[in-house]
Amino acid sequence: DEIRSINNTDVISANGNVVIINHDGTKLNAEKIEYDKQKQIINAEDNVIINDLIGNTYFLDKVKTLNGLNYIEGNSVKARLEDGSRIVSKDIIKKNNITLLSDAEYTPCSEEDYLINNCPGWKLKAKKIYQDSDSKTVHYDHARIYLFNVPFLYLPYFYHPDPSVNKK
Repeated sequence: DEIRSINNTDVISANGNVVIINHDGTKLNAEKIEYDKQKQIINAEDNVIINDLIGNTYFLDKVKTLNGLNYIEGNSVKARLEDGSRIVSKDIIKKNNITLLSDAEYTPCSEEDYLINNCPGWKLKAKKIYQDSDSKTVHYDHARIYLFNVPFLYLPYFYHPDPSVNKK
């Protein structure tokens, strides 16, 4: 809705329904964005939505990106993955092929299939979740599996293939 460029600087700020499309097609929407052309830094806040190339959608309060979208730092993450599963996390750091989520919850359960309101059949909570897109694995530190919001199993360390892998 509004774009401002500050004289003698490489900083551009935009407000209201801002959309940035990266060279690879990744899309970032937000209400407020500040872009430093020289440093290649984007700071976005208020209703930030990132749509990646494989169909994942991330909703965040604030995000900072460097070098296009190769490095992402954000907080209050809610993600709907392309396979329909969901992740909620305190914050996210994504650098090249590694994604780190802290204080995260993952569930493949769809809200329409819940037997109890606001209660998936099962979910996995972890202090940290690391996803390596090169090795196609997801690693969990201090994970707990919950059945209907009741802790069921503690796993100090756990990993599995990521959802894009058919068999491993």
